[in-house]
Amino acid sequence: MKSFTKSTLIVLITISSSAESFAPPLIQSRELIRNRYKKRHPKATNIWRSSSSLYSEPADSEFHKPITVKTSETKSAVDPNYYNVDLETAADLWTVSVSADNRLDREAGVPFLDSNSKNYFVDDIRVIVSRDGGMGIELLELAGGRDDDYGLTIVSAVSGNAEKAGIIAGDSIAGVEVNKVSLTDGSDTKVEESREMFDCECRNFDTTIGLLGSFPSEIECLSLNIKRMRRWPKVKVTVQYPPVQCADGVGNEETLDLFAGENLMRALQTRGIVFEDRDAAKCDFCGGKCTVSIDMGMQLMNPMGLTEEKLMKRNPKCRLSCKTVVGHNMQEGKVRLRINLNEWKLDDKKSGFTNPFFNK
Repeated sequence: MKSFTKSTLIVLITISSSAESFAPPLIQSRELIRNRYKKRHPKATNIWRSSSSLYSEPADSEFHKPITVKTSETKSAVDPNYYNVDLETAADLWTVSVSADNRLDREAGVPFLDSNSKNYFVDDIRVIVSRDGGMGIELLELAGGRDDDYGLTIVSAVSGNAEKAGIIAGDSIAGVEVNKVSLTDGSDTKVEESREMFDCECRNFDTTIGLLGSFPSEIECLSLNIKRMRRWPKVKVTVQYPPVQCADGVGNEETLDLFAGENLMRALQTRGIVFEDRDAAKCDFCGGKCTVSIDMGMQLMNPMGLTEEKLMKRNPKCRLSCKTVVGHNMQEGKVRLRINLNEWKLDDKKSGFTNPFFNK
């Protein structure tokens, strides 16, 4: 069990002037969740994993973390907090990964916070927390004990300033940014501002709380880079083949679950959907025959680009699947679409489908 100093609890953990009243609940909650976590993960201290052993994305899927796009014209944006998880779920999901190769967003060999399930993702949030009266953050170390100070520490409870700032239990503090103001040349009229960033991603309890308590009292607030575990929104997609491409007695529909942020064409292909439209022209973007007809759920797709909009001017229900992303603005819902459009015939009356490209 970690030991806590009175000064640490007063400055960082509580918003009270008395540390003693908060120490027992803090230790009890940390130990309770720690025990639950260890029952499910008996090797919890061995948190280092190769990125090759983790689920990252389906092969060639162009699978991106879902985001909200805020514009004056956006009417379908979803509050990302809808996908937040509770503390116990977050504790089960947090893990630390190490990339074997350099990436655009991180260097090889540097530990980073990750999810151990493909159904959840780690989101980035920045909040500003006042230090007036204490920050109101309780921390829980899920894994640690290493000589290099690396570990896994999350927020176990919030109150006061932290709660007002939007931090929730289950978050992990990945970095701290401070704004320093200083006078130059001994004059009280020339002011110089500087911002400093301090990294604490994947650090143990002592290192994390030590950083939060290391800033002088004149710094009134801290800008925290928060990592938050969120459920990955999904879109249920029903794909319809032309009846002529199906064997006798075989249905022409297949229903799939796609993750918000997936490229539609790649997602369908990696799940076994075959684009085989003999008479269709090849797409100038992907070189394939990727046009689909969206019968339901068009609002769940990203807006058309200028070129696609011109190409589909006469067929507004159709999309180039290679240029389409499902679950736009983190939306969930249902989509019904048709593929291989030139294979649909006029006598497919039971489908109620009119082929937009049929010209025979």
